Amino acid sequence: MTHNIVVNLYVISLLFQIIAVYFSFQLFRKATIYRIPCLFLMLGFLMMVLTRIHPLVSPLEGKIFNEIDAIKAVVISALIMLGMYYMIRSYTSLVDQSHIFELDAKTDAMTGALRRQETFHRLEQEISRSFRNHQPLALVLIDIDHFKFVNDRYGHLVGDVVLKNLVAFYQKGLRDVDILGRVGGEEFLVILPATNEADALEITERLRKALQDHDIARVNHEPIKITISSGISIFDPEQELDFIHKDLANKYFQQADLAMYQAKQLGRNQSYIWKEAQPIP
Repeated sequence: MTHNIVVNLYVISLLFQIIAVYFSFQLFRKATIYRIPCLFLMLGFLMMVLTRIHPLVSPLEGKIFNEIDAIKAVVISALIMLGMYYMIRSYTSLVDQSHIFELDAKTDAMTGALRRQETFHRLEQEISRSFRNHQPLALVLIDIDHFKFVNDRYGHLVGDVVLKNLVAFYQKGLRDVDILGRVGGEEFLVILPATNEADALEITERLRKALQDHDIARVNHEPIKITISSGISIFDPEQELDFIHKDLANKYFQQADLAMYQAKQLGRNQSYIWKEAQPIP
């Protein structure tokens, strides 16, 4: 084997090792837990590259290349490079699956709205943000009027479609910063960050009125329409102490719940603000 071929083999092995170092760096950068082992792995590969540079300069020292060593270096370096390539692919796949599982744990499988636990977690976060920004926060609890009638007449499968379409209807009508969660069978909580009472009422009434004229589903070409009752409560950070956000979340959710109950008692298909003594026309 000629001298040039042996040199080329060493160069190829060096390139493979440099690529392996790059892959190990990407793995270290992406890793969120096992970062220390990934760092050691990257440093080990880097030292290997520095060591591999030595045979390339050995002719300057009057040394002779080892043909067998050059071939082994190419094979070993290629295997290391491929191993790192598939390791980072596997890690990326695991991260993607983890995100999917995390999303499934946070969202209601049927409707796509947030689950109750995640909804309250987001509510606590928004309360914290409200204290920092000194801006009010609106909670709107909505409940489908006479939903039992829908299930009894059309069946629970159609009822599920109604719930799913209701969530889609609200998601389309809300802002990107707004939060929608399912907190009961046919009850949903809308969280409106940086929203005062007037704006909360405008949003709530706009969606309520649009919904009553909307075909939420169809059965045998028969349109199904629904109405909702809404209860509104307004969290004002200037009126509360920045203490236990979980307790504040429960407090204002209960206010919205009581307001929604009042809307039901006063005839349904309307909105009611918790602190006021009469329903909103």
